[in-house]
Amino acid sequence: MRSVELVDPIDGHGFSVFVPAASNGLGGWDSDGCSYAKGQQPRKFEIVTSPTTLFSAPIESFNNEVPDAQKAAVMEMLLGLGRDVENVRMLPAADRYELAAAVARILGKDDFEVGELFLAGAWTVRDTIVGFLPSVQGASDAWSKFVETLPMVRAVDNDRGATIAFFDMARLAHRGGFVHERDDMLALSAQIPDAGLNADTKREEFARRVEREGQLLAKARDAFKSGLEKNLGTAETRASYRFIVGDLDRRLNDFDSARTALEAVELDSSAPDQTKSLARDVLAVLKVQAPARTVGVETAPTDDVQSAAP
Repeated sequence: MRSVELVDPIDGHGFSVFVPAASNGLGGWDSDGCSYAKGQQPRKFEIVTSPTTLFSAPIESFNNEVPDAQKAAVMEMLLGLGRDVENVRMLPAADRYELAAAVARILGKDDFEVGELFLAGAWTVRDTIVGFLPSVQGASDAWSKFVETLPMVRAVDNDRGATIAFFDMARLAHRGGFVHERDDMLALSAQIPDAGLNADTKREEFARRVEREGQLLAKARDAFKSGLEKNLGTAETRASYRFIVGDLDRRLNDFDSARTALEAVELDSSAPDQTKSLARDVLAVLKVQAPARTVGVETAPTDDVQSAAP
């Protein structure tokens, strides 16, 4: 970590923050663009919140002046939000990103920029759910690892080991955007006698964090859709955001909308080849991932969790 000196552009107050001096990509990446390092995730530190005004923005933005005409509007908004903030330095990274998105809107940033802040904020919550899973490379790779590992998890013959294994599978499924498989893994873990792991509490916390991430993903998707409706950016940029919207639809359990958006990207002549490839990758997974929960549902036997496997 290294110390960085900053000045709040609203009130001129100086303060310091610590940021990572280096990072790595050993954890792979998710279909919606989230990449992972082993150790601290740099995105946790990329948004800074001033301790005096709550002005929140990427570190590099603190070098930019805020016009006097906009300061009053920013301050009014932050004063309203700040009533519930007791300790700025204890703010979760996701909350700092939400504040940054609110500031960005007032400062006239476009919908794509605002959406990126919500999306990265969602990733900081995902970090607390999935931890470090090495070298997962997108949706299809996550699916392959999930399907290959599941029989070994089912073979674990002690309560403690089986509970941990099903939680790990839920983490992998969450990274892949397999929402029903994730919930099935947690439901399977609930069928195992607790072996001193306090699993009920951990499942509740897992669900709470998934809900929080989903709130931010939905805000990101809405912002990206707004930017697309306004025809922002180049044709290639719009195609990339249509892909992201499709993948976020999938992660938010709107499979029909996801399929429609991703198929449109695949057929879009202006979409870069890499974007089309990503769309095909996610569409392939959409064909096999479960369309609904199978564990804990009265009409479906437990073993149906594997029914979506290719």
